[in-house]
Amino acid sequence: MTRTKTQYLTTEQLAKRYGKSVATIRRWRVIKYGPPYNLLSKKETLWGESRARYPLHDLLAWEETNNITPINSF
Repeated sequence: MTRTKTQYLTTEQLAKRYGKSVATIRRWRVIKYGPPYNLLSKKETLWGESRARYPLHDLLAWEETNNITPINSF
């Protein structure tokens, strides 16, 4: 799947999916826990918007590998 065709979730969307706070998702990134993510450049995001994006196919693979069932699905 190419980058242009890959679907991404934002930090806020991921927090909602897991029923966690945005701060918890950010903490996961700091401690190297959680699904793989990509950081967009500052030019690719609006001011104040999170730069982290979670590729959907990587997220689903991570959930399956770690036996995680999200609280809120798509």
